[in-house]
Amino acid sequence: MLFQKILYPVDFKPASLNVKPYILKLKEAGCQEVHLLYVLVPSEWGLLQKEEYDTEEKINALRGAMNEGYVEGLKKTFRKMQELAREFEESGIKTRVLMIPGELDEVIAEYAEKNDIKLVALGVTAESLSFFRVGKVLDVIKAVDKPILIVKSAES
Repeated sequence: MLFQKILYPVDFKPASLNVKPYILKLKEAGCQEVHLLYVLVPSEWGLLQKEEYDTEEKINALRGAMNEGYVEGLKKTFRKMQELAREFEESGIKTRVLMIPGELDEVIAEYAEKNDIKLVALGVTAESLSFFRVGKVLDVIKAVDKPILIVKSAES
């Protein structure tokens, strides 16, 4: 199946959330599994060990390395991701929820390759494609060796 496993990087901005209906529609094209990924970029969270944080217990273990407020914020984001995952599960799509620290393009590309992802679904805005901000989107496009679905949204 062409789109059996989809990687869905999400940051909870409207542009990334606008990708969800397209992924749900891809169930008709064979989507069986969605991996919801939140990338903890170093500029936001400092330098963390590159690990897959896919349970609240693993996030709680960061208490020694991170400020209590950051850990609570990560747990809140993780729970929002689990809520989003439930919407896919209710549609019959298996999900995986995880957070990985690192550079956006590297994390997405490495994860997609390691997990045999068939499609990466990205939400972008006109602003993120502007001359001064296009770098991150282009970095992801260049780094990922898989098909990419880009959903352009007017909302940031």
